[in-house]
Amino acid sequence: MKAGKRQKARNKLSVNNDHCRRYGFCVAEAPSLFQLSENGGLRYRRNVEPEQVEEARAAVRMCPTLAIVLAEGE
Repeated sequence: MKAGKRQKARNKLSVNNDHCRRYGFCVAEAPSLFQLSENGGLRYRRNVEPEQVEEARAAVRMCPTLAIVLAEGE
């Protein structure tokens, strides 16, 4: 990183689709980040804004299959 320039911290969500059973706890905890489609698929935002981090953490905690990972930037 160049002196005088700061990079924006990046928070990233990922979901292991092999473990996800689409129970919807993540949608209940973080509806701005997760959606269940009409055909039962899970859609989610990979980039988490700073004001959404607490919602994302709640979704990670509530996932019964531990399919969600939040990588928090520094």
